[in-house]
Amino acid sequence: MFTSEQFWSLVRTLLQMLGAGLVTRGYLDEASLQVLLGAVMAIVTTLYSLYIRRKAGLVATAAALPEVAKIVTTPALAAKVDEPGTVVSRG
Repeated sequence: MFTSEQFWSLVRTLLQMLGAGLVTRGYLDEASLQVLLGAVMAIVTTLYSLYIRRKAGLVATAAALPEVAKIVTTPALAAKVDEPGTVVSRG
């Protein structure tokens, strides 16, 4: 669907558009908008970073790399990852 760069670019653009509307209507001044957008982006980026770095996220990211043929893992973790290169350990 989207690459990470495309997704964050879209999020930034949407926040800027929303902020511009708030400034235009007089709800915020430009300085407050910059502080608010910076805080929102920092929070969202941190939450996304925590989400993607969970075990299943790390395995899915690694399995999606073209250089990786397969990843051997536990059945519980393999069930959380929707990548064909993820296989279950028999031992």
